Amino acid sequence: MKLYSYFRSSAAYRVRIALNLKGLDYEYVPIHLLREGGEQLKPEYRAVNPDGIVPALIDGDDVLTQLLAIIEYLEETHPEPLLLPKSPSDRAFVRAVAMQVACEIHLLDNLRVLKYLKHQVKVPDEVKDAWYRHWVEAGFETLEKRLAGDKRSAR
Repeated sequence: MKLYSYFRSSAAYRVRIALNLKGLDYEYVPIHLLREGGEQLKPEYRAVNPDGIVPALIDGDDVLTQLLAIIEYLEETHPEPLLLPKSPSDRAFVRAVAMQVACEIHLLDNLRVLKYLKHQVKVPDEVKDAWYRHWVEAGFETLEKRLAGDKRSAR
């Protein structure tokens, strides 16, 4: 397996966690999101992932993208040790937490979004930073309530 990743990408970091929890060997291919305007935007990487985002995982002939899809692929192709609980209800809870992070928090603090706000919309840094903080804080406030109010998070 070959993982295209950036050391500061939380999505790529979560894939690295899954790979390591499963004890899977992989080649780490660094894609620097800031160097030279972003290595993820270069044609060489766009040939791997046309979206120009990390992570991307190559396993044999399969090129996998999107954090949650990659983790579910790893769970299905390497079932031990389990990353998800056995109970369908518990798995749904874990997926809801993961999707809240991926879709409600990470989406809005993504480098592409922040660059767009700064360069295309011309939002000043202090306004962009306040916008970013608002959505991260709001997302984690509700996430913490979800976790604190559910007995499954204490297991």
